[in-house]
Amino acid sequence: MPQIPLIIPLIVAGAFLGTIWSRKDPGKAWKKAFLAASLAGLLNAAYTWLVAFLKISSANLAGNAGLVFTATSGLLGLFVVLVVFLSAAGVVRYRGGKELESEE
Repeated sequence: MPQIPLIIPLIVAGAFLGTIWSRKDPGKAWKKAFLAASLAGLLNAAYTWLVAFLKISSANLAGNAGLVFTATSGLLGLFVVLVVFLSAAGVVRYRGGKELESEE
């Protein structure tokens, strides 16, 4: 069974966190988080479909198995971005929004 690609959701999650990290309260960015997660899911599904389309002779991605694999990669892309966002929001909330101090 082929592996689900994770590079696109991680790039989208990094770009998304980079845009909201400078805000004081990332908890207000839920709409943007769901938009970025949806975008990552769609891009990951499209990437998986394109790879399967280019490898037509692959027996693992033939028929309905290819559709299930594409849908699974789309859902995984969605969840990766949401998990990264929730973990970053949790770290910010745990630290109380304080910036890291140097240990000099």
